[in-house]
Amino acid sequence: MRNLSENICCSSVNVIIGERIEDFLSSIHGKKIAVIYSKNLRLNPKADLVLPVEDGEETKDINNVLVLVKKLFEAGFDRGDYVIAVGGGTVLDMVGFASSIYMRGLNLVNVPTTLLGMVDAGIGGKNGVNFSGIKNVLGTFYQPSTILADLGFLETLPKEEIRKGLAEVIKYGIVLDKELYDYLSIHENEILSKEPVAMEEIIYKSIKDKLTIVKQDERETKGIRIVLNFGHTVGHAIEAGSGFKIPHGHAISVGMVCESKIAEEMGYSEEGVVEDTIWLLQLYGLPLSVDRLGFPVSKEIAISSIQHDKKIRGSKVMMPFPTRIGEWKAVDVPLDTLMGFVSQCL
Repeated sequence: MRNLSENICCSSVNVIIGERIEDFLSSIHGKKIAVIYSKNLRLNPKADLVLPVEDGEETKDINNVLVLVKKLFEAGFDRGDYVIAVGGGTVLDMVGFASSIYMRGLNLVNVPTTLLGMVDAGIGGKNGVNFSGIKNVLGTFYQPSTILADLGFLETLPKEEIRKGLAEVIKYGIVLDKELYDYLSIHENEILSKEPVAMEEIIYKSIKDKLTIVKQDERETKGIRIVLNFGHTVGHAIEAGSGFKIPHGHAISVGMVCESKIAEEMGYSEEGVVEDTIWLLQLYGLPLSVDRLGFPVSKEIAISSIQHDKKIRGSKVMMPFPTRIGEWKAVDVPLDTLMGFVSQCL
């Protein structure tokens, strides 16, 4: 078991890697506990309020948030009590949003149940919900008091789901952490076999990398947190172009290949970065091009979606480019230039 903590703005975020959720719940005394979890999980938690919910986009609706707020109020929860979110990204979003607005903030504990959630979605304090059919139009920044990475949830996770989460781990290695990149390079078998020591190591390094960035730029106002979007500008466009049929990890994998090529073409990456990016993604069986994604991608829709990217300022898009493995630079890319490059990638 490993622990780390980080002070982010006005909050202390504690991370526990390797402890079982049952043991964590039993360590809380004298406070009410609500456990909101995905219906897909076989849980029987001991808590004052237990609420299974759907783990899908329909969960992230403001009406579901208000239902949760009402249940917390009826159960007498106050600001010293705990809300535990257990599940995928949509559950963490909905519960995180509710926790941030109920009495101006409860003790939120994120328990992501996938590798992707453990290294990305459960970290950073972003909570977005849908309103009137508009995705993520309502949101808050609210840090969990604890992030619990219970490795037991990974035991039954299919290898393909592990690969999807590894795309985000590889992202950290390419733009932030050469030591992580090197670890991934030589521990492929242990990681894909979900060997606990190897999984604990890559989860620890990924969380530490992300929290270090979030600490410097919690609300994305300084041009630092942008590094976490490496591969995501093109990746999100690919997701949109497929009607969101392509898994996030697969889209981001292709996005990292494309964006590293753009960085090289524009003269920001040293020689070899593209090859190193491709090599590591290929090592873990992740797709490198759109023809390997399994679903058709509309180039028109994908390119059109880039025009609505939230990182656009005027006629430019700020993008994080890898300059060498483990290092990066923020670059304002003209929108027309970007769309031209993306058209070639797709």
